[in-house]
Amino acid sequence: MSVDSPSVITPEANMNLERLKSLYELIGRMNSVYDLQQLLEFIVDRALSLTGARSGVLLLNNDKKNDPLDVAVVRGKKIEKPDLERILKFVSTTVIQDVLSRTEPRLVIDLPSDQRYEGLTSSDTVEFKGIRSVLAVPFKAGDSLVGLLYIDHPKKGVFGQSDLDFISAFANQAALGINRAREHQHQIERLTLLNELSRSVVQALDLDEVLTRIVSEVTRMLDVEASSVLLLEEVTGKLTFATSVSNGERLNISTRLKKDEGVAGWVMTHGEPCCINDVSRDPRWFGEVETGFETHSLLCVPLQIDNHVVGVLQALNKHNPSGFDPSDVTLLTAFAASATIAIENAQLFQEASQARQLRALNEVAISLSSTFDLNKIIDEGLKQSLQVLKAEAGVISIFNYHAQNTIFAAQLGREMGYDQSDSEQQMQALSQLTSWLLTQSLTEFLAEDVLLIDNYHPQQDHLMLETSKAGIRSLAVAPVKINGSVNGAVAVMSTSPHIYSVEEVSLLSSIARIVGMAAQNAIHYTRMQAQTRHLTYLNEIGSALTRSLNLDHVFEVIIEGVNTLLQTELTSVFLIDPETNELVLRYSTRNDTEIRLSPPWQGIAGWVATHDQPALVNNTQSDPRHLRQIAIETGYAANSILCVPLKVEGQMIGVVEVLNKTDGQQFSHLHQSLLIQLTKWAAIALHNARLFDERVRAYQDLDAEQQRRIAAETRGAVAAIILDMAHTMNNVVGAIRVWATTLEYASSRTPHESIIKFDKAIRQIRQNAEEAIKLMSTMTGPLQQATLTAVDVEGCLDAAVQSCWWPENVDLVRNYASDIPLVRANAERLEAVFHNLLSNAIQALADRGGQIQILTLLTEQGRVQIKVTDDGPGIAADLQGQIFNPGVSGKDGGLGIGLWLVETFVHQFDGQIECSSAADKGTTFTVTLQPDA
Repeated sequence: MSVDSPSVITPEANMNLERLKSLYELIGRMNSVYDLQQLLEFIVDRALSLTGARSGVLLLNNDKKNDPLDVAVVRGKKIEKPDLERILKFVSTTVIQDVLSRTEPRLVIDLPSDQRYEGLTSSDTVEFKGIRSVLAVPFKAGDSLVGLLYIDHPKKGVFGQSDLDFISAFANQAALGINRAREHQHQIERLTLLNELSRSVVQALDLDEVLTRIVSEVTRMLDVEASSVLLLEEVTGKLTFATSVSNGERLNISTRLKKDEGVAGWVMTHGEPCCINDVSRDPRWFGEVETGFETHSLLCVPLQIDNHVVGVLQALNKHNPSGFDPSDVTLLTAFAASATIAIENAQLFQEASQARQLRALNEVAISLSSTFDLNKIIDEGLKQSLQVLKAEAGVISIFNYHAQNTIFAAQLGREMGYDQSDSEQQMQALSQLTSWLLTQSLTEFLAEDVLLIDNYHPQQDHLMLETSKAGIRSLAVAPVKINGSVNGAVAVMSTSPHIYSVEEVSLLSSIARIVGMAAQNAIHYTRMQAQTRHLTYLNEIGSALTRSLNLDHVFEVIIEGVNTLLQTELTSVFLIDPETNELVLRYSTRNDTEIRLSPPWQGIAGWVATHDQPALVNNTQSDPRHLRQIAIETGYAANSILCVPLKVEGQMIGVVEVLNKTDGQQFSHLHQSLLIQLTKWAAIALHNARLFDERVRAYQDLDAEQQRRIAAETRGAVAAIILDMAHTMNNVVGAIRVWATTLEYASSRTPHESIIKFDKAIRQIRQNAEEAIKLMSTMTGPLQQATLTAVDVEGCLDAAVQSCWWPENVDLVRNYASDIPLVRANAERLEAVFHNLLSNAIQALADRGGQIQILTLLTEQGRVQIKVTDDGPGIAADLQGQIFNPGVSGKDGGLGIGLWLVETFVHQFDGQIECSSAADKGTTFTVTLQPDA
């Protein structure tokens, strides 16, 4: 059975006086209550008490499509918890759905027998839920559904028409009261939210943090996809995107808007809010904030200070499909006022902070610029960094390319290391961390920004591992640049979590720049000092080199100068032999190795001489040019080599090579430049010394030639005199021999007593005369001009060997060169020369035994040399200068004729003979002859 109220009769007309009085009381109470929850509970409680219902539910509309109703109030033992899923198990959902679909009240006297719900209501509704009487009334404000009141009872016929009329009578007023309380509550929530948001943004003083909070709070407050703050640049008069957030991610938008450009420009110009729920239809929109998503709706309000617009605050794409509404405009406008104050305070604080930073940085700059000592700069820079940033600990590490070393400074506060062992361990960990950072690709970690490791800035696992080893929970590292490249880092750190502010990051970055500039100045100063010292030393070396014309002394000065200037272990000078085109080691620090590189020259020295380019090799094992065989032969391992050409007037004459710095460091381009400068002086000195040496040798050769010519002329004159005297003596002695022969003949034909008694004397006179004639012939024979022809040296030597007597205890070693040409000489006299030299050597060795060596060779000048060497007792030192003089002999009873004849014959061949002898070491005679033309 069902009863519905007629639509033409008002509910109030069917009420008795008592019900009507209660209705007015309810309406008055509803109009005086602004607390939504209290109002809703009052409505349900009064409905239950006046109708006698056992259970009741008040549902409110929430504007959601899928789940449009929220449970506001529940009454009843079974449905005491406000859980919609649970409540629906104990109420008639069929009646509720019917009321919601028709938006009309329903009175059900007996639910099982009600024809309207026949076949729709399950048996569980009566048996399990225990529902028979139902009363459901919609709450409407105009055409809008506000909510629904549902009451029921397990017995039938509990509710009647009067109950329906009573509930329907105050339903409209209840809807109005609920809307009014809802709006009141919404306004309170908005004011509370606005107060919280305003407090949130004004509490921050860092401008970047203030801007970030503003856009974050706007996004949360208005439930939008993106929001931005645009500030006016006073200089350019354009709006710039100070900060922007889209779907929780910060965006960098470089677009600049003119004052009247786009929606933001319009708001900036007019100083009024602008709400657009479809930007495609607004001519002011031109897509100035398109950053990868499509803009649909836009709310933009001005940021004003004393009626002066300084920027705009905008929200984009409200998640609610209906878009922005006037309440959003009011809320964002109110929030913009607080945001503007926060921005102004942050800007003022930033200016004050900048002033403090400038004072602090100025003190740091003054402190660091007062010295050119790089170690003091780093120590003072670290001290100032810790003081300015109030950090627990810090590290500065700079690689000095000039000195090829890393300077490291670290300082720990009490918090970082409580005892000595902890402090040492932490210092070691900090050193390893900094060294590890500097060995990485610095552009990866320290390109232009400060590297931060804290809760807001996590890093790669391996970097976090390194910091954890040092017990570091927060770390800030700024790059130190020298000459535009990253050469080190300044780091501050803490063992406790710490979030580095923008001001701290800015200060650290500025200090790093100041440290870099001071370090750069110190390095330049040190470099200039070193260059001055080097130039002074080069000048001294140059003066020492050019003052000497002794080639050996020049080599010594070069070696000593290079070793002192570059602090090297070994220096070598290679010169190109113009005759053989070999690259020859002429002088070295060790000077105990003979190295001759045949063309094409190998090794790094050979490469430099071939390509006329310097070579700087700091790892010889990886350089294919390195000649490892030399290292094996000499027993000296070269780890690093610097080699430069040695040139005179553009012509390559050799190379200078230095090996291994004494301090173990590597060679640099500065060392290469210094060595090149030194070799310029060395090349000049070597050239001058070689010219002087050649000139001296030329003078010596000329003097020797003059002496030879003088001796030859003297010998010729003496020979002419001797020949003339011998001719005269020969005539006299010949006459005596004739006279003696005549007397001897006469005595034999006609013996006479007066002659016979002198017969023996006459015969002795004849014999003596004949011997005298023979002796004069022997002595004058060599003085006669001999006929010179092409003679085979090897044949003359073999003939001389055959003509000599060889004791058993004397050995002969022959070493004939294969390229010996024929010489211009007289074969008979050349054989006599070799016979005389070999006979003297044999006589010197006859008693003690020994070895005689015959050596032939072709000199660089194309002359033939024959060396006869013995290992006998040698020639007395007082005789060596006059051994070739006639009458001088080193043998007892010797006439001193043999070596005089040897020299005479050699000079007749236009040759030279020399003698070198040492006591107990032997004697060498060297005969030099001209080849036959």
